[in-house]
Amino acid sequence: MAERSADYRVGEAGDLGVSVEDVCAFYRRHWRREVAIGLPSFYQWQFCETPENAGKDVNCVVLDKNDEVAGIVGVNRRTFWLNGKPRKAADLTTWIIAERLQGKGLGRKVLGFLQESYDAILGLGVTPQALVLYMTSGFQYLRYVPRFVRVFDIEAIAEHAQIEKLGERLIHNWKQAERTPYAVHPVEAGKLVDCAHFLEGSFNYFTRDEDLLAWRYDRHPFFAYESFLIESQGGKAAIILRVDHVAGMKVVHVIDCFGSDAALAGAVSFIDDYCLENAASVTDFYCTAPAISRHFRARGWFSMVDDFWFQFIPLFYPPEWRTPPTTSMIYWARDDMIDLMDVARLHVTKGDMDMDRPTIASYRSAGVVDEISKFGYGKPSSSKQKTD
Repeated sequence: MAERSADYRVGEAGDLGVSVEDVCAFYRRHWRREVAIGLPSFYQWQFCETPENAGKDVNCVVLDKNDEVAGIVGVNRRTFWLNGKPRKAADLTTWIIAERLQGKGLGRKVLGFLQESYDAILGLGVTPQALVLYMTSGFQYLRYVPRFVRVFDIEAIAEHAQIEKLGERLIHNWKQAERTPYAVHPVEAGKLVDCAHFLEGSFNYFTRDEDLLAWRYDRHPFFAYESFLIESQGGKAAIILRVDHVAGMKVVHVIDCFGSDAALAGAVSFIDDYCLENAASVTDFYCTAPAISRHFRARGWFSMVDDFWFQFIPLFYPPEWRTPPTTSMIYWARDDMIDLMDVARLHVTKGDMDMDRPTIASYRSAGVVDEISKFGYGKPSSSKQKTD
């Protein structure tokens, strides 16, 4: 149910009758980066076609007294398994309030609406302004989402990396990583659902059912993902990746990895072989769960949180530094917050929470110019991203 006052209304876009076109236009005017959710076709896939949104736009919208969009929080409904129980969850993205309404307390109203609507909320890429609001509303903060990088061609990435002597030595030492035998089967992502069952009982995680995997990877409107079933040491694991050509580098992004612990070492060996066979310069992987990432670390992957002697850019279109080169996360649950705070059991990868979304620069690089020119992308607005 929408919240109403004399000056604004807060509610879901579908309930308030706000069109996709109006929300996209708001993003194009106010978001400081040129983002794909300013394109109605991508927005429709991202927020309306996801299985649990079931065709409805559930983004949280602020309307002013003239019923014009004055703020928005991107929301995807997701089932989140917390302490073995399914929770109605929201994964949040791209939150912005129009500059003329910033400082009027609307951020707190929006967050209150979301906390009444969902049992659990997670979001990435937290601004300093938003952090104050989240922390005073009962959220917890993970300053650095763990990210791991393995190098195959040091010269190709040198311009976009910071490498000390120790980093150079380790790249050389780790060229021949420990190998585990495996069998690999290319499959549609939706067929990897059996591997997701291994998350049960061990992790707190977003559901990966067949419909979600097929929507997220098999039907993505821009990226071409490759998905593989790995069999190794009596177990099964899923690897989903995509290849990116940018700034003279061939980057393999490992988007998701899940399955039985027995098969994970073989899955990492497969990634090595894939990168070598495809002449990759570098590969990266985001994962909060040490039970999974330990298999990567043991086979020559740098940590962008801990290994200051090697750092590699996290943003590619255009190439851009962050220090450290990863992102942050906020999380909240109405019940069992203490269990959600056990971050060692939290399983979040780049496939979750809008971590792998194209920019308008991605479209330009791919030569997809008709759609973006149709919507007149020019200089970004000077509005600052704030939540309160």
